Amino acid sequence: MQEIDGRVILLILFVVISAVKWLVEKIKSSDQEAEEQKGPDNLKALYEEFRDEIRQRQTKLQRKQHAQPPAPAPPQTQAPPAPPAPLTQPVHRVSAAADRITQPAKPYKPAKTIVTAEQRAAASRFAQRTASKRKPSAQTYVRALLSNPQSARQAIILAEILGKPKSMQRG
Repeated sequence: MQEIDGRVILLILFVVISAVKWLVEKIKSSDQEAEEQKGPDNLKALYEEFRDEIRQRQTKLQRKQHAQPPAPAPPQTQAPPAPPAPLTQPVHRVSAAADRITQPAKPYKPAKTIVTAEQRAAASRFAQRTASKRKPSAQTYVRALLSNPQSARQAIILAEILGKPKSMQRG
């Protein structure tokens, strides 16, 4: 196999790099053209188109409502409601939304669950099983070990033997 001259390799490398650079610039210029087309004038035109469409829909709905005769009111069979009792203090209402804000929220009441006799028996068996096999936590076990000076020394020795080498330890 013949050896390729270093100048030829540099020339090929230069051509490849310039082609990649040209491609990147071409992509950037096409993105800039797309952004220029989406400029503020285009946004205004788009806004106006949507606004016209909304106006047309509103006028169609108004025409439909005016074309249909109003539905007759159902006959009242109940007696009219009694007038409200006079209040001792005047009430000022701003809106229905303000009423919802000022009224306290109702407390959450979970639904009552019915527990059968079988479920109670299973719960008591589970409680007995877990209570009889309780192990001391790791914290209490370590505390008991370190309370004795001899076991504390053994723990330090075991940590040195079983732990990471000094060169691998931090700080």
